Amino acid sequence: MVSDHIMAVDVKAIGPSETSAWDDYIARHVSDALFFRADWDKPFQTYRLTVERLAAFRNGAIVGVLPLVHQRSLLFGKHMVSLPWFDTCGFLADDAESRDALMAEAVKRAAQRGVDEVQLRQREPAEISEYVRTDKVLMQLELPATGEELWGGFSPKVRNQIRKGQKAGVTVESGDCKLLDDFFNVYSVNMRDLGSPAHSRKFFQAVLDAFPEEATVHIARLEGTAIGGGFTMSNGAAWEIPWASSLRTYNKLCVNHVMYWHMLEQACAAGATSFRFGRSTPDSGTYKFKKQWGTQPVNLYWYLLPAKPGLVPDMSPPKESYGKAAEIWQKLPVWLTRIIGPQIIRKVA
Repeated sequence: MVSDHIMAVDVKAIGPSETSAWDDYIARHVSDALFFRADWDKPFQTYRLTVERLAAFRNGAIVGVLPLVHQRSLLFGKHMVSLPWFDTCGFLADDAESRDALMAEAVKRAAQRGVDEVQLRQREPAEISEYVRTDKVLMQLELPATGEELWGGFSPKVRNQIRKGQKAGVTVESGDCKLLDDFFNVYSVNMRDLGSPAHSRKFFQAVLDAFPEEATVHIARLEGTAIGGGFTMSNGAAWEIPWASSLRTYNKLCVNHVMYWHMLEQACAAGATSFRFGRSTPDSGTYKFKKQWGTQPVNLYWYLLPAKPGLVPDMSPPKESYGKAAEIWQKLPVWLTRIIGPQIIRKVA
């Protein structure tokens, strides 16, 4: 029998006129609310994707939220994700009744659209599904008050690699949209070389437009030429780095070490208390790069909620490389990957 308490919870998708109430709710409940914010509408719209915002109400007040993006692909399947491309942004709820109501509505809407599953990316374990992927960790570095203290905590190897790049003439500057072209040129070349599709320049411009106070572009240069780029976003007391790249031609100059040291110094100066290097697979190359800075792995919980009766979600980790397809991609001209890439990435979670 359903209790009156549960019956009192009503879930609906809120429209543009109600996003201020949405933002007020998340601001009251989490200090690092960046990826929940309604401002992400415009960046997602560059791919013709809509953020559907489910809100649980009790007595007219929001008591839970869940943002979802519907993605469809013949190759990657049909799913609703909270949220694509980012490490964590699942649900927030005042209590179990509000949480369960949100889950039920999400699965109902997914089923109505013929979607296979709902994927929720949580930083904390939650009792919402027996199907959960735990193959990724978020690499996080706790920051001291000053860059000097941070430098003192690095291993001699890391300090030597930073000095090596600096002595070779690698410099780093930080700014706004004026540096976007340099960042995108480095990023799109690097992604082609890795055999992976890249976001569009239009997407990054939309992020900068939507988050002018939070987003910063960092460019590593050698004799004026951009050879590395990082895109950071302040998220409460934490700094996130969703995107970073460098040109492999200059790997021997320790470009990434100089660039990350600059960004970490900037984060300390801004009063940030942690720097999130992004997700990695344990013991992978990117995991080891991030680990050397003194980061600690934080478990991530990606829950899969089947939207079809009897469906068992695929629990295998996504491929790190697509083999022959990646090899072919690496041989394409950069200008062509910039056209095709966004059409692929809009369908990949």
